[in-house]
Amino acid sequence: HLPTPTPPESDVQAFTQNHLPAAKTAGESLGFSVLGALAVAYCRWLHERRVQRPGVGLYFLARDMYLMRTVYFRLYPEEKTRYLQVSRRSLAPAFLARGDWTSVLAALPRQQLTGAQIADYCGTACPDELTAQEFDLKHPDAPALTAFLQKLPRPESLAEEYLAAQGLRAGDILVDIGSGGTTQLLLERLLGIELHGLQLSADDRLRTRFSADTTEAFLFNGAPAPRIYWAGQPMLERLLSQDVGATLGYAQAGGVVQVVTASHTPEPLLAEIQHGALQFAAAWQQSVLRGTAIPPQQAIALFLRLVESPTALQLKLLGNLTVEDGGTYPLAAPDSVGHYLTHPAEAKRDFAEARWKIGFLQRLAPLPLPYGKLYLKFK
Repeated sequence: HLPTPTPPESDVQAFTQNHLPAAKTAGESLGFSVLGALAVAYCRWLHERRVQRPGVGLYFLARDMYLMRTVYFRLYPEEKTRYLQVSRRSLAPAFLARGDWTSVLAALPRQQLTGAQIADYCGTACPDELTAQEFDLKHPDAPALTAFLQKLPRPESLAEEYLAAQGLRAGDILVDIGSGGTTQLLLERLLGIELHGLQLSADDRLRTRFSADTTEAFLFNGAPAPRIYWAGQPMLERLLSQDVGATLGYAQAGGVVQVVTASHTPEPLLAEIQHGALQFAAAWQQSVLRGTAIPPQQAIALFLRLVESPTALQLKLLGNLTVEDGGTYPLAAPDSVGHYLTHPAEAKRDFAEARWKIGFLQRLAPLPLPYGKLYLKFK
């Protein structure tokens, strides 16, 4: 009367099923099964491309590529890599100081922001009469924004000094989680050099900015990622990132340029999940499969399944995590249905702020409905 278990679809799935019982916590199990194969496959791809470009530096971007760099070291301990602590926010003051308005606009988050918020993002003060002015950066009015930026005091920036200390040279490889390649674009403009981008994924902006020879994407054959991927990309970014505050800028201390980060409260669950992914990498490296390539579509499949049809345990584990996206927002943390029936405005607000809307809907009303497909249909 016992059900026959579904046979594994691949060597990777069989490997995962064989080793998963060794995971000590639910977080480690999730990291092992969902992120492990993705991290190993991506790092192997990075290594292959670095071999084709001997003598170049390999720079992993903070914070998004923290786990990938850790896995890369586990797989290729003899190779030297660098960890570049830059962000669009840490670079924006340098462009404002130069009067490069186009680059400042590229560095700003695509959110609805006030003049005071934009000035703070760019490391400067906002004139009192402009603090309450609002700007839609998802659909920017470039002339109005440029006129506003021209009225801001020019800040001091140590971004160029920090980058000079990191030894970034033309042709070096920049490893990023990816979308439109904005950080690569900003670094190239600031330093006046051409880099080689190796991104995890891409959106439709990438090919308007870079050729396939200068920036490559691992997932989806380099094409723009499908909508279901973007429905979970904020969650993936948090799971891969170093659990520290965002890079805000740079300060001089004792003649050395130091990185200034935002205050941050560590999340123990992330340490468990990332440890699970590292356990996968270590076990894979010691197995007979170590030389086997994991196809990109196979590497990302379990994460996409989690995004579209999460289990109750996955929802419980991940839903209350927060992500930074021009502000701090929960992934999927709805209040009760009863609360929303009496406070409909809060339901609209909470759904808009949720960065994993499929998970939000399924936690709100745990019914046997295809929430992933419904979400995609509505989009």
